[in-house]
Amino acid sequence: MKKKAFGVILAGTVLLSGCTLWEDTVTNFKSNTEGLDRKITVYSQTGEILEQYEGENVRTEVNDGGQLLINLGDKRVQVMNANVIIEENIEE
Repeated sequence: MKKKAFGVILAGTVLLSGCTLWEDTVTNFKSNTEGLDRKITVYSQTGEILEQYEGENVRTEVNDGGQLLINLGDKRVQVMNANVIIEENIEE
């Protein structure tokens, strides 16, 4: 029974290794635990840039009230009623 369960788990892992859903899950886990190299731009309702944040260890989450919480190392920023673009800096 253990061999069969191990085989099913192994097969599932191999099949999901090329799946976009799997890659998104891994990125989300990495984002929530270590943070990612990101650039965040906050815009006003009229399109003006209000603030830009950038860092190698940036974590974000949206709480129940619709606020975006940005954790930049020791700094925590809450964004409300603004348009936000979050870009991940991907190394090639």
